[in-house]
Amino acid sequence: MNAMHWPTLMARLLRPSVTHAVVVQCGLDWLRPQHAGLRNDIDQALVAAQLRRGSSLRLTRVVLHNLPAATVDAPDADAVMRAFDEWNYRLAATGALLSGPAPRVHRLIIPGDQAAAPLPDMVDLLEDGQWSDPESTALALSTVETTGATTPLTGYDVDLQGPFSDGDPSVHM
Repeated sequence: MNAMHWPTLMARLLRPSVTHAVVVQCGLDWLRPQHAGLRNDIDQALVAAQLRRGSSLRLTRVVLHNLPAATVDAPDADAVMRAFDEWNYRLAATGALLSGPAPRVHRLIIPGDQAAAPLPDMVDLLEDGQWSDPESTALALSTVETTGATTPLTGYDVDLQGPFSDGDPSVHM
């Protein structure tokens, strides 16, 4: 993950020449405390771009459905697991609360014997009809389209039935 590269690409989402973005964030570094700020900035940039651009921008995002088994033995396993749960909850709540097109968030299913996700972290933009990294983008999009490889993240994946949910669902943000 190149922390300097991501904000630059997120800013380009507002260009009218960009019609589709593929964002893969399946590395465990996204869940480590030192990257929480960058993760949150990217989340905000994607939602802001979707709200500003509406249906003129298609977003396909891939995050983890489950953590690789090796995570349990990591020294920061508890922090990673808490960040994983919080991030999935926040992404699902955001998608459920958006009116209009929401980013398509797919959760990559990691088989129990794999130590890491088979997709590299990446951002690719379809700008003026051209992908900057067509091979990586094709792999990500074919994975998303493969039956059983991913599951969509929806508002049904989180419990929004807290004590104030009926009156003000924004309490979950």
